[in-house]
Amino acid sequence: MGIDIKYVREYYQGLTNEAIIKILTHEAKGLTNEAMSVVREEISRRNLDPQLHALVNAQQQIEEEEMKTFDPDGSPVEEEERLWLEEAFIYLVSLFGKAETQRRKVLVPDRRDFPIRYDGSERCAIETLHVVARQMETDPVHIKLDFYDEDLRVITDGTPGGMYWGKQESGHFEISMALRILHEPEEIVSILAHEVAHIKLLGENRMEDNDEKLTDMTTIFFGLGVFTANSAFKTFNTGWSQSGYLTQMEWGYALALFAQLRNEDEPAWLEHLCTNVRADYSQSRHFMKLNGIDILRHL
Repeated sequence: MGIDIKYVREYYQGLTNEAIIKILTHEAKGLTNEAMSVVREEISRRNLDPQLHALVNAQQQIEEEEMKTFDPDGSPVEEEERLWLEEAFIYLVSLFGKAETQRRKVLVPDRRDFPIRYDGSERCAIETLHVVARQMETDPVHIKLDFYDEDLRVITDGTPGGMYWGKQESGHFEISMALRILHEPEEIVSILAHEVAHIKLLGENRMEDNDEKLTDMTTIFFGLGVFTANSAFKTFNTGWSQSGYLTQMEWGYALALFAQLRNEDEPAWLEHLCTNVRADYSQSRHFMKLNGIDILRHL
């Protein structure tokens, strides 16, 4: 019996805009063709961001490629990227400490970790910065956060939705966030974590040259990888990210290295990962066990 398209259409028409966007950004992998068709209808009917159509196309293309090349015992990343991730991970352990990384709390999208009223205001971003900065062992008093209009993004460099300006004459580190991010609580955390990671690497003189991939991975070491990983698929496939950032597959492998370092097989934070990244995490752990890859041997 085929899928009743009328039932599918009624189901998606009953969802809120936020639920539709969440499906596209976090849960679209594995949707049927009928569901994808209805989702496209809803994007147009609700006058949602037209870029969401590009996101649907990107996810369908990725899934088609995965079906052609998927190896259940293989790594989700190519060999060159896998070796780089492992070397980079070992390097970051040397910067931020093995024992410290093992003991740091992992934050998740929960009011117990972020007791903040997210209402789209600048206040909620500033309060989130205080949580993120303390989690990343940086005094928020020394960070100045400002906001910029969406149009500025096209003529500046930086994280999609955020920028790091360095240390100012006042002694404060300055970071900026796009105003559009204020309506997306998890994106707020992700952007701020990435920008504070710049402070940890560049601002605190651990590195001289900027490296966006290492900056992304740094957020994992301070227990904020759930947020930055969940954001990866959305930013990577809508064209908002820049070359050098981790892909969703690389996030899965990096988080698997993190879990291995902490002797965690099925950590509690795993349930908060979006479906795509969680699948890459699971495949990465399976690949590591099958091939005897143990990051702890190098530490």
